[in-house]
Amino acid sequence: MKKVIYYGIRDIRVEEALEISPGKGEVKIKIKYCGICGSDLHEYLHGPFPESPFGHEACGEIVALGEDVKDFVVGERVCSVIPGSFAEFINCPVERVLKIPADMDWKRAAVVEPLSGAAYALERARIKGDETVLVAGCGTVGLMILLGLKSMGVRNIYMTDLLDYRQDKARDLSATLTWNPLEVKTSTKIKELTSGKGVDVAIEAVGIEATLKDCLSSVKFGGKVIVQGIFTERALVHMLGFVTRETTMIGTNSINPQLALSWLKSGNIRPESVITRIIPLKKIKEEGFEVLAGKSTENIKILVAPFGV
Repeated sequence: MKKVIYYGIRDIRVEEALEISPGKGEVKIKIKYCGICGSDLHEYLHGPFPESPFGHEACGEIVALGEDVKDFVVGERVCSVIPGSFAEFINCPVERVLKIPADMDWKRAAVVEPLSGAAYALERARIKGDETVLVAGCGTVGLMILLGLKSMGVRNIYMTDLLDYRQDKARDLSATLTWNPLEVKTSTKIKELTSGKGVDVAIEAVGIEATLKDCLSSVKFGGKVIVQGIFTERALVHMLGFVTRETTMIGTNSINPQLALSWLKSGNIRPESVITRIIPLKKIKEEGFEVLAGKSTENIKILVAPFGV
């Protein structure tokens, strides 16, 4: 079978790999799509994390069962969350496999995992429908947060991004207002919008110092800052405002698939609309990672199709 092998920074190769039977407690999945996550791009550009998640946003069909697997059947549609899924097939422990409805569109299935990350973050934030929220970043992470907030009934959602097309997508998905933080000072704008109070919750969805500072300076006294962006560089933050405003800052790095699926069942959100390109596995470097690394002006979410587009 064909599989992407990570060799180092900007060095990934599609190679032949041994196709093996699933082990005890595993299922073998024929991959339909695997999304390129922000963490994948960070690893491509900066090197692997201590526990590399490279290639983990997959969906596909079960084609074989390992020993002692009882709750799954061949032919079942699933999502899997396991590294190494930029491949034609993957063997996955059943505890990392999520059943999805048989009639779920494959593109919709492909974004269950990032939506699950938003579900986990928002669950930790304990946001209420009448609260105001700032989301710094209109990439996949920020847009999934937006969709989760809409599912929870949150009405006042302000978002920032440097790129116009991402702001356009956020407004299309019902963000209340968006702006470019290089053109409009975020904390000042938030004070205008909240009568000087600040937002109840600010969510950092980029992973850079500037957006973290915007979040910290935009929350109300006793407000919360949720950090879901992936930081590859140190952030220098003046902590006086953090202390004097008694801010709570929470980092999130997991998923809640069941909550995400409940949002999808409601039928009120379109997470698959963030998908901007589907590419073949053999083109993953030049049409996937290099496009995203080049600060593409038109792509948000790219899916990889191991068996062709």
